[in-house]
Amino acid sequence: MRYVLTAFAFMALIMAAPAVQAETASEIAVIDIEKVLNESKAGKGLKKQLEKKRKEFQKEFSQKEKSLQDAGKKLIEQKDDLEPEKLAEERKKFETQLLETRKLFQKRRSDLDKGVAKAMQELRREVIQIAAEVAEEKNYKAILMRDSVVIVQKELDATDELLKRLDKKISSIDLKID
Repeated sequence: MRYVLTAFAFMALIMAAPAVQAETASEIAVIDIEKVLNESKAGKGLKKQLEKKRKEFQKEFSQKEKSLQDAGKKLIEQKDDLEPEKLAEERKKFETQLLETRKLFQKRRSDLDKGVAKAMQELRREVIQIAAEVAEEKNYKAILMRDSVVIVQKELDATDELLKRLDKKISSIDLKID
């Protein structure tokens, strides 16, 4: 008799588990933040702006590099014709140009990195705000990042909804470089 009661209680627990699981599952959502950042209109636009700036910088520094190479070759060619003082002066000018170009390159790269970081921070802030709105509307108690979850049911994935809302709210973010 005791076994029958234990088996009956065990069956009741098993049958109640899906209901508890379903209730818990609807309180949690998962978003793929990388997908949102990469596939949103603002994210794609930011990538295009970044690529454009990189090409501009590449073109500018290719020209500077060519100019420096020409100046270096000229200095080598004039080595035998110039007096030692004049050669030292020309070499110092060349080294100064080289150093200034390196500093400018580092500054441009740093400014570009800072601009991208600010733009991505703004985009992430929008994503978090929209995720909070979705959580409130759908009564989610938690929204997890996809990279924190090993396996998830597709029904719990709120990425596409978040992506649609983000695209409606913000279609571009300007890449500002100092």
